[in-house]
Amino acid sequence: MTLDIHCAVQGADILGEVPLWCDRTQRLWWVDVRRPALQSYDPATCAHRAIRLPDGLLTGSIALREAGGFLLATQRGFFVYDPDTGEPPRFINHPEADLPHNRLNDGKCDRRGRFWVGSMRDAQREPDGTLYRFDPDYQATPMATGIVVPNSVAWSPDDKTMYFADTHIQIIWAYDFDIDEGRITNRRVFKDWTHQVGRPDGSTVDADGYLWTAMVASGELVRLAPDGSVDRVIRLPVTNPTCPAFGGPDLGMLFVTSHSQRLTPEQLATEPAGALLMMDVGVKGIREPRFRG
Repeated sequence: MTLDIHCAVQGADILGEVPLWCDRTQRLWWVDVRRPALQSYDPATCAHRAIRLPDGLLTGSIALREAGGFLLATQRGFFVYDPDTGEPPRFINHPEADLPHNRLNDGKCDRRGRFWVGSMRDAQREPDGTLYRFDPDYQATPMATGIVVPNSVAWSPDDKTMYFADTHIQIIWAYDFDIDEGRITNRRVFKDWTHQVGRPDGSTVDADGYLWTAMVASGELVRLAPDGSVDRVIRLPVTNPTCPAFGGPDLGMLFVTSHSQRLTPEQLATEPAGALLMMDVGVKGIREPRFRG
């Protein structure tokens, strides 16, 4: 499928990730993990803002907070940060203080305001990662282990299914999700991408319950039906899309981050690697919950 894809921000992110639409500011927020920087884009004015994160915090994912500002998941644990106050990020918890080679990666909030995030060994591809549930009381509970590269944290609209991927082994799983207890059970393969060029990176769910997944290395955005079958494939103008998110006042616009790592000079000359892309895919998203801590 082809459609009109706009380059909203040609920022050349090293590792653009985890876009989130904020209904309070009417801006899209995302991070460049490697720079590191917290960024925003206002589609009404096309204004782009990039805030360098202090102390070299490699931020793998973020969550909007009910109290304002953001929860940052970093290589040094969890921090809270409000860029409008001028105050530096405030440390709150580090579930892997004894694992200095690990960092926190992709994460999202469930609809009870709990943050789910996976850890990974940053420099090597080893199954040393853990999926955590980080509660509003700042306690981190391990929920799954043996992860190489955690991604694709998302939930079905009825809160009965949670999706989670290990990009390295090219598998997206589905779990039964108990929203009252914050528990996941009955893990099964939702989509197996092994032996294919593309690897599942970040994901989001639309209002119809379909999972949109950015396929890093193959330059595709794939919409998967609730039964795991491929519904749509959109070719993107970047080799490495990293994560989609719905945004705009009616959540009718789909944004996609990307990265520019490990590309040849020839590739960098012919594509907007690291750009924030924007497109209308004909469906709407669901508002992202906020962290209640």
